[in-house]
Amino acid sequence: MNERNLSWLRSVSPFALCSCLLLAGLPFPVHAAQPAVKSAEGGPATQASSDADEQSALDEAFRSAEGNPQILIKNLEAFLTRFPQSPRRELVLRTICTYAMQANAPGVVAQYGQMLVKLTPNDPKLLSMLIEALARQPDQASRTHAIDYCSRLLKIAEDQRDRAIATGVSNNSPAQWAEHIAAIYAQRAGFHRDSDDLDKALADYEKSYASYPTARVAGELGDIASKKGDSARAVDYYLTAFIFPDKNPDPALRHEIRRKLGSLYGAQHRSEKGLGDLVLSRYDALIPQLSERFSTDQSQNAGRHDPFEFVLEQMDGTPLPLANFRGKVIVVDFWATWCGPCRMQGKLVEQVAKSFRGNPNAIFLSLNTDQDRGGVPAFLKQEGWTVPAAYAQGLDQQLSVRELPTLVIFDRQGQVVYRQDGVNPESFVPELTKHLRETLREPGR
Repeated sequence: MNERNLSWLRSVSPFALCSCLLLAGLPFPVHAAQPAVKSAEGGPATQASSDADEQSALDEAFRSAEGNPQILIKNLEAFLTRFPQSPRRELVLRTICTYAMQANAPGVVAQYGQMLVKLTPNDPKLLSMLIEALARQPDQASRTHAIDYCSRLLKIAEDQRDRAIATGVSNNSPAQWAEHIAAIYAQRAGFHRDSDDLDKALADYEKSYASYPTARVAGELGDIASKKGDSARAVDYYLTAFIFPDKNPDPALRHEIRRKLGSLYGAQHRSEKGLGDLVLSRYDALIPQLSERFSTDQSQNAGRHDPFEFVLEQMDGTPLPLANFRGKVIVVDFWATWCGPCRMQGKLVEQVAKSFRGNPNAIFLSLNTDQDRGGVPAFLKQEGWTVPAAYAQGLDQQLSVRELPTLVIFDRQGQVVYRQDGVNPESFVPELTKHLRETLREPGR
């Protein structure tokens, strides 16, 4: 889970916080009013009173936190101490985990997440959150739990993939399924590696690479082979890692792989003579295998900085020059098919776009950032968005989009006048509407 800016939390009401939990797929209990019933002690009236006490305590926990996630966590911990058998226990535990993750408190996530996972053992979102938290804990017990949770998550993902293949109904392309499952194998491999179980780590990294090859996993395979004393195999993996054509390469990783490759090869051959030929040979063998994944060429926009100089690609393959919109105000929504909040933001953008349909100077674009485009058309068909869609073609990189969804407004000169990373459903529509109207009123900007 990416770290988010928490400043907005301090300005919203407890009721808005509850709404955000609902929209994030984390339902918060809504207390139905109980009728006043007189009965003998211990009967329905007593139960209603107890339920009212719990709801009152929960309301106070949110109110007194005033949007501060650390205080809210402490308040909810106190609630669980006071009401250990509360029917709201699962939802309160889930809320603590969510806010602890946002507050960068992995120990709290690990503590309460492991309580929660006993109640909902097959919740993939919870398992993913818990694995991430445990990865930041240095003890072996945490690694052992994380390995178990990775195994559960793998089983869930593989079952979902198999059902999608069998039914032919899926929001993900085969490549997206492969990438998702490969990432879980790599996670589990990392825990095995840190537990010094190199054989299991090697097996999991090999499964990850077989499912969806990456330079980082190839490098990890080289490291493990080197630790096991298999220099020839390590050189083979390092060769692949070094020449792997990642779209977003890590220069530091590449430099380190080059150092390891040169060191091992030099130890075997007493010099680096012949290493260049070996690199070229591996490149020629590997690139054809990966050509489909890297077919979305962004070179036509290389070196461009003015948004109006970018040429995007529409869903039908036809070009979309942003120069067509010079002198107009452009609202751009960056999204990906795997991003849950992007679905929410897409619907909110649709609302705003409908209210500006009569203004020819307001342009809305929905720009996809998926590396694998296989599932994009089906996603758009399912969501039913009407805002014109295209592929980002490097515009996301030019704007350093690091979090999805991201929304940007360009003024008539192509300058960014408003940007929002992530989505706040409470304020999104009024904020976007306000900033768009302000920009449209300033033709000279």
